[in-house]
Amino acid sequence: MLLSAYSGLIRHLPYLDQAFETKKETWYREQYQKYPEFSQFLKEVFSNDDVATFSRQDLFNRADGDIKIAVFSIIFWGYPRNMRGNTFESILKALPDIERLLSESRALNTVHYTAICQRLKGSGIGLSTLTKLLYFFGFTLEGCRCLILDSRIVDVLNAGTFAELTMPGFITEYNKEKAYPIYLRLMHGLSEKNGYPVDQLELFLFQFGRNLKAAIA
Repeated sequence: MLLSAYSGLIRHLPYLDQAFETKKETWYREQYQKYPEFSQFLKEVFSNDDVATFSRQDLFNRADGDIKIAVFSIIFWGYPRNMRGNTFESILKALPDIERLLSESRALNTVHYTAICQRLKGSGIGLSTLTKLLYFFGFTLEGCRCLILDSRIVDVLNAGTFAELTMPGFITEYNKEKAYPIYLRLMHGLSEKNGYPVDQLELFLFQFGRNLKAAIA
């Protein structure tokens, strides 16, 4: 299947409007209440309703303000049903270090990016969460703007659904950090060639990549 066949659709995807809803009951857990900054965030977000909705535009706006609030908001958007096990509590414990990392230079090279991945081991932040943070905080890697790479997009890449979107090898849990810079170069190259923002291509893969099958004439 050719990605170019969907260029018209991709160009019209309102990526800034993509939003997810999360519920108050999902986040009001006893183990989280010992973190005062998160408790205050919950009170503000759910002050008028038991449901909160965040869009990409909301997250870009918040990334220009308080880093901790932006991190909480990005996690609510990316994981509206909460994270697995004790992952989110691990993030709360590591929040000071995460905040420092996000305050550093946002123009990364491969060495710096690899160091960040190593530094965050055990913090609850895997590549999917890290790439969400890098994306919304406007980081670049070797000159390419960082994009989200989560399990849904990995599945599309591994399936070889689109002929133009071919990675040099199968992406696994063990090599996905090394695959990320290659993914960025490929995505930016395709977006420039086809004339649409790279964000729209990423959203297209997330939304439709596993749900399309070319018609047989």
